[in-house]
Amino acid sequence: MRRIPRPSFLGLAAAALSGAVAVLYLVLIAQGAVHVDGDQGWVAIVVLVLFGQTALVTVAAFRRSPPLLVVSAVLLLSTGILGLFSIGMPLIVASMLAGSGAVWTSVRTRR
Repeated sequence: MRRIPRPSFLGLAAAALSGAVAVLYLVLIAQGAVHVDGDQGWVAIVVLVLFGQTALVTVAAFRRSPPLLVVSAVLLLSTGILGLFSIGMPLIVASMLAGSGAVWTSVRTRR
């Protein structure tokens, strides 16, 4: 019987955090707390990017793939820097979690 590898805990934490940020951003937009002022197209792109990053880091965590976790960390960091004054800080923390997960996974697989 083939053993199924456990997912990366740090990667799953990054996925949960980035998913929570994406859902919170949607809720804030729906409540009117975020003013879009006719920029619904840009808001839709931002929401799609956030959910895409969440999906990517989730797949990377379940595959225990250090390269995918590094790509996820870079994308989360770039989005976090762009949105630094609104939703950026949790994304930067998620980026650190994904990067730490990549390092931890690569160290654990080399043993």
